[in-house]
Amino acid sequence: MIKSLKEHKGKITQAVFAPSLKQVITSSYDGTILAWGLRPNARPNKFIGHTAAVCDVAVNPTGTLLASVSRDNTVRVWNNNASAKCHIMKGHSAPVKSVQFSSDGTLLLSAGDDKLIKMWSVEHLKFLQSWSGHQNWVRSAQFSLDSRMIASGSDDRTVKLWDVSIDGSNPIHTFTDHTGMVNNVKFHPDGSCLASCGSDGKIKIFDCRSQRLLQHYDAHGDAVNTVAFHKSGSYLVSSSNDSTIKIWDLRRGCIMYTLFGHEGATTAASFSPMGDFIVSGG
Repeated sequence: MIKSLKEHKGKITQAVFAPSLKQVITSSYDGTILAWGLRPNARPNKFIGHTAAVCDVAVNPTGTLLASVSRDNTVRVWNNNASAKCHIMKGHSAPVKSVQFSSDGTLLLSAGDDKLIKMWSVEHLKFLQSWSGHQNWVRSAQFSLDSRMIASGSDDRTVKLWDVSIDGSNPIHTFTDHTGMVNNVKFHPDGSCLASCGSDGKIKIFDCRSQRLLQHYDAHGDAVNTVAFHKSGSYLVSSSNDSTIKIWDLRRGCIMYTLFGHEGATTAASFSPMGDFIVSGG
């Protein structure tokens, strides 16, 4: 472990690197977002405004904007600077659990306990369209790299694949391989497949074209909270309630490393943009 960052007063729900590698951005049940400068003794910039737990945070490709979602039912877009200027977008009728920018930064995706996935314009800060079809809370929704597809995971134990050009309630495919809630989904960097994880302790890799299960990992001794691909697409990092972080070699289909250090559940883990560092939260 290189550095431990302690400032939040509640469980950390997300931890990601800014594109420049000069910051780590975290969100927490304490209702705040922190942007940590990685210089020695640097104090984090605090983003305050949500009136309930912040469930997820994302950074746009230039690092100039942050997006956050909360149990207060709102989506917020922040200027990532000392002003911390905030724009509030309302459209969900229940806690919002997931947020992501598109790869070009023009679109924003959110999903939550109203069972809906919503897409927003970043430039105009307006709602564009939505998708419905899950039978329970949606915990995760992600754009593919080209923003032509969306993957979503839900408490209904399914992973759904959506065509962005088709508005409504008809997914391209529904994967039913998990036996528990699906906590997180991520597209492979080349868009050919996607990874999912859940409360069943499993990680699954699905082929987006053939819509088949490619790999299955009995990954952790407890719920798997997040998965994230390395930029090469050859490795995957996972976090779990069993307090560990694991790195997987997808080419060989086996575990590479198990990392210890958290005293409780690890609730987030992701690679740096170049793939040479990992940040985790718990």
